[in-house]
Amino acid sequence: MEGLESRLKKQVELIKRIETFFELQACKSLIVSDCNNLHTNSCDSSDALREARKSVTHFRKHLYPKYTEVKQLLHKNLLLMLHLMEQIDKIQCNNVLKEQHPNTVMNSQQQKTNSIPTVHTVDKMFLTDYQKSPFVSKMKPRCLSFLDFNIQISQEEFEQVPKYMRGRDSLDELIGFLQSVIVSCFEEKYSLLYKNKKAVTNQQDLAMWKTFHQQQTAFPNSKFITQGDIARKLGRLIDKKVNSKLTMLRHLHILQETRSEGTVYYIWIRE
Repeated sequence: MEGLESRLKKQVELIKRIETFFELQACKSLIVSDCNNLHTNSCDSSDALREARKSVTHFRKHLYPKYTEVKQLLHKNLLLMLHLMEQIDKIQCNNVLKEQHPNTVMNSQQQKTNSIPTVHTVDKMFLTDYQKSPFVSKMKPRCLSFLDFNIQISQEEFEQVPKYMRGRDSLDELIGFLQSVIVSCFEEKYSLLYKNKKAVTNQQDLAMWKTFHQQQTAFPNSKFITQGDIARKLGRLIDKKVNSKLTMLRHLHILQETRSEGTVYYIWIRE
């Protein structure tokens, strides 16, 4: 019975196909031109799609890396320009103060120079410049500030963070945490990581130097710190308040959180 039913179904399908064929033949003169146009348009669309794919592939392989490199260079130059403008403003301000109150300015400058240690002077530079500088072979500690992590969070950006993420935190508190904890962790890590091994004489620093180099294999082309670095900087474990600030920094596309072999990494993604 099953064989008979399947044969009957095949015959019914064949009859329907024959009926469709006769219907098409009856109106062939009316639809031939439309079918030809449809075939031509489909061929043109296929050719256009093929060319578009070639263009996208060419952009991804050849143009996008150059675009990214130019964008990064532009961002670095912009930060350097802002830094130089700040220095120019400070010099001009000091010149005006000297003209108005020369004795007061001289005394205040002498007090500052006497109160600030001569060993720890602040230098601003990019990490690429630091790697080529004499600092990597110096044994004496030096306070360095890297322009790679020079970032400002505007009020508009802060207000775009959902209220449930912000909680009671203010913009000033988030900026303070970013500068005093996160940026400081990055600067301390990379100022030590890029040092020559012979320049690291302290045993504790040497242990950290080895740890940083081992971790670098996880993300060799990224700048990152770990959850342990943040806890070590704070002197305590990461609590809910710190986690909420880290969540806001991830939302603002400054940090990206990821895990690898049980370690929590925070990658710097702001260009």
